[in-house]
Amino acid sequence: MPTAVIRTAAALRADRRTLLLAAGTVMSAFAIGAAVQTAWVFGNQGGDVPVLARIGANLTAVVAMLVILAVTGVSLPQRGALTMSAGVLGAGVTASGVRFASQLLLDVYVDPPQRVIVAELASGATVAWIAASMGLAAMLSQRRLRLEVTNAAQDRLRIELALQALQHEEVRVRREVAEGLHGSMQQRLVLIVARLDGLLGGLGERATEADLTILREVRAEIETVREADVRATSRMLYPDQLEVGMVPAIRALLGRIPTAVNTRLGVTDEVRVLDDPTASRLTRSERLLAVRVVEEAISNALRHGRAEVVDVRVSLVDDSLELRVSDDGRGFGDEAGVPSGTARLADRLRLAGGELRVSSVPGDGTQVVARLPVESLRTAPL
Repeated sequence: MPTAVIRTAAALRADRRTLLLAAGTVMSAFAIGAAVQTAWVFGNQGGDVPVLARIGANLTAVVAMLVILAVTGVSLPQRGALTMSAGVLGAGVTASGVRFASQLLLDVYVDPPQRVIVAELASGATVAWIAASMGLAAMLSQRRLRLEVTNAAQDRLRIELALQALQHEEVRVRREVAEGLHGSMQQRLVLIVARLDGLLGGLGERATEADLTILREVRAEIETVREADVRATSRMLYPDQLEVGMVPAIRALLGRIPTAVNTRLGVTDEVRVLDDPTASRLTRSERLLAVRVVEEAISNALRHGRAEVVDVRVSLVDDSLELRVSDDGRGFGDEAGVPSGTARLADRLRLAGGELRVSSVPGDGTQVVARLPVESLRTAPL
């Protein structure tokens, strides 16, 4: 049976249960309380009131009202306001009639006058209608609350789906641009350098030394752009080894750091299983965001902190990746603020349901701790 049908059936049962429970509780309280009060009042006046018979007749009316409410389907969601009101009124009037008939059968009244009949029927119908109306109000309140919860859950789902689509699109664009930079642009720059080499070789003595110097400087500048700017931008957009896995991409990132900086990488066994290249359970968006956190933290450590030691730890905490990047740099105080790139990453992590914390003490290094939820771990254990 489809899940939606099961949920609908469960909701209908919950609505009917709320209606009957609330209406039955209110009317039972009236039934017992009214019988006891009548017996006490008439008993003080010297009369003889059959209390148990009155309670029995009143409880019979309660049962009759609940049966009518259940059989007529007042709780069905397709019922309109007019239909529900008519059903509640009909249940109250019928229950009142059943109550008075039970009173006659149980000898609560013997040949009662018309005014007693009218009073008993009117009071019984009024009490039953009030009880059924309160049950209906409780049911409708529960239905509205359930609808609000369902709408809120659907809104969250739409937001999550939109965010996932944006993340996938970002990864796709990053990869295409990075491949374009690494491929076609680098090839064009290589061809330009080759043509310059040919030009330098062919000019010989026909060009002045100053012209040759300018051409050599242009060639060197193009080589610098190709090696440094184009490759660096390509790696920033889509890190090396990211297709293989998050850990290889972080390792490749650390491998490009100058040897004067001591780097350490610690990865738990759970993360290695999660990031297994043969069956990775991390999406490309999750891998990219994790590597970007490490990259931003290392960049700040080297650029601003002048760190000599950088320590990267990747572990699994509940259903989230935890990335810790520590350095022994100069650190910063509260007045310095968090770098803009780190602030943007923090916003990005919050959108993904994670968080990023930066703690630093002047002269005592900086620690960046990021939590990134892993979608595959939310539905299935590792």
